[in-house]
Amino acid sequence: MRQRSIEYWASASLNAIFPLRCVLCGAIVGPVPWSPAPLCVSCELTLESIREPRCERCGRQLISEQGRCVACREEEALVSHIIPLFEFRGQAARLIHAYKIGERFLLAHYFAYKIANMVSRRGDSIDAFSIVPVPPRPEKIRSGKLDQVGCLAEALAHFGFRCIRPLVRQPGGGQQKLLDRVERLKNASASYARVSSDPIEAKVMLLDDVCTTGATLEACARLLIHAGAEVVGAIVLAAD
Repeated sequence: MRQRSIEYWASASLNAIFPLRCVLCGAIVGPVPWSPAPLCVSCELTLESIREPRCERCGRQLISEQGRCVACREEEALVSHIIPLFEFRGQAARLIHAYKIGERFLLAHYFAYKIANMVSRRGDSIDAFSIVPVPPRPEKIRSGKLDQVGCLAEALAHFGFRCIRPLVRQPGGGQQKLLDRVERLKNASASYARVSSDPIEAKVMLLDDVCTTGATLEACARLLIHAGAEVVGAIVLAAD
């Protein structure tokens, strides 16, 4: 991640000289509180936020239910509270795609800005928990691709969040996005491991990009709980 940090500040310096253009509309990005992320104010207003009321477990919008959605009522989960910033559709999906696939890693600063504001609005203290990013596939890192969750964790550190990395992704295994729900649960349970056998005596908040079934978060939470941690929830960029 050190190399990404160097690239981050180098890009920020270049943006002070050359106009920064929005990844969604191509317009020049003026002064924004999430600088140097390449997102203009106009496009930021079009992102698909999740309206209230939300499911108190998965964070998705409730239609006619109260408290929890039907799916969450039928499941027992280790991660009792997931907080998505957006719905994974429309402009929000395009933005996350530009970050993940297009590797526009400066967008991490925008997402970190949104998370910091969200935590502040909820009245939570950033000192009350440590952020644990879901680790990337080793094959992805070896190929030089962006670890988008790790990059986001690094951006959150600039906002004062404490981040720890006690988990690692095991080599091999299929990508979650290519599997159905049953396969996701099975694949996720065998895909992660602890970095060491040392106990983790802390309150932790998991961090991931897109949550679909929650299988990845559950697998990571199980390892953390077995290590002695208290998993207070998870923050994700979007719920699919």
